[in-house]
Amino acid sequence: MKGQIKRARMFFDEAERGVAELNSASRWPVWASLLLYRQILDAIEANDYNNFTKRAYVGKAKKLLSLPLAYGLSFLGPQNLTKMVKR
Repeated sequence: MKGQIKRARMFFDEAERGVAELNSASRWPVWASLLLYRQILDAIEANDYNNFTKRAYVGKAKKLLSLPLAYGLSFLGPQNLTKMVKR
């Protein structure tokens, strides 16, 4: 399972680099999906990779808090958003 999660994160990283190439109307939902699916992977890891008896999920509050970040990423991109946050 650890190898599959590592592989999934690699695909997410690759997809992240391609988001800027998408039509601007498509970026927000793609960023939201990337963030939420990464959080599901985090939940699987937090459950010690036990996806048979424990459910890996992202709660509603965390999902809702991810949407503004995805929106910002869709307009600014990860590098510019990081620069703004560090100020």
